[in-house]
Amino acid sequence: MSTIFAATDAQTLQNIALGLSGVSVLVAIIMMKVISSIVGKVISAAVFVAIALGGYSQRAQISDCVDKVKSQATATASVDTTCTFFGQDVTVKVPLPSK
Repeated sequence: MSTIFAATDAQTLQNIALGLSGVSVLVAIIMMKVISSIVGKVISAAVFVAIALGGYSQRAQISDCVDKVKSQATATASVDTTCTFFGQDVTVKVPLPSK
């Protein structure tokens, strides 16, 4: 998985995590219409809400990693750092804040 996200910028990873959350909620809504039993609806809703929360927490984790690097940066070029995304170490290009 780290080769897929090799040298990816932080905004792309945040968009992937947010997209995962949105798609998961959308699938949960569709499954609520398709599944007829109450137990099936509850179980499927719980699974998809857990996936959505996981995606959102990964987005927050990437944001925290980027903020930490930006606060420590002093160079004039972009910095490559390693962050964790769904348990995989990925290299993220972090643009430095403008002064």
